[in-house]
Amino acid sequence: MAKIGGDYVAEYENTEKQGGGGGILPHMYAKLQAESIGLPETKDGKGYQAEITFEVLEPEEFKGRKFWAYWTILHSDGYQFGAYKYGKPMFDRFGRAVGEQIDGNTDTDDLVFKSFVAEIGIQVGNANPSGGFYKDKNQIERFFYTDDAAKEPVPELGVIGDGTQGKKRNEAPAPANDNRQPAARPAPAAAANGGAAKKNPWSK
Repeated sequence: MAKIGGDYVAEYENTEKQGGGGGILPHMYAKLQAESIGLPETKDGKGYQAEITFEVLEPEEFKGRKFWAYWTILHSDGYQFGAYKYGKPMFDRFGRAVGEQIDGNTDTDDLVFKSFVAEIGIQVGNANPSGGFYKDKNQIERFFYTDDAAKEPVPELGVIGDGTQGKKRNEAPAPANDNRQPAARPAPAAAANGGAAKKNPWSK
């Protein structure tokens, strides 16, 4: 697919601290995989997002259900940019959960179709400054790791309580994770040497 890019710096310590289709999934522990990852530019043109489609593998009753995340993973303003402050650590945690320490040479192909366990929460919709309201959406609240440094066990999969406890309300709307299905994007062009070397979308 595409390389993450040389400006992406691995920050393993960020993986420890966590925040934390078919309608909204309940609050639950689930086995997931990233079905696809795109790398579009941010709206301000100063960085890139990871546009990820997550698919539920287990529990069986929710198998095949999907939700979407938009995490800003590169931005020239660094941690002064709110969406990057949220998105970069989330992407690092995701990488650790699937067994990859993400850096500039990581290819998105290395991150898809690898299962991991996470807590799925519900972000309650609120007012959009441009008018209207954001709809409720699912988001990953916590990743569970299986490496030697993991500090907590992987939980039993399933709905937590009645499935509503994981609801949170945004204090301010943030575009880092949007439940809209991403529009189809053209596949990256193959490299001149027959595709063996893959270029990231911001290579010069």
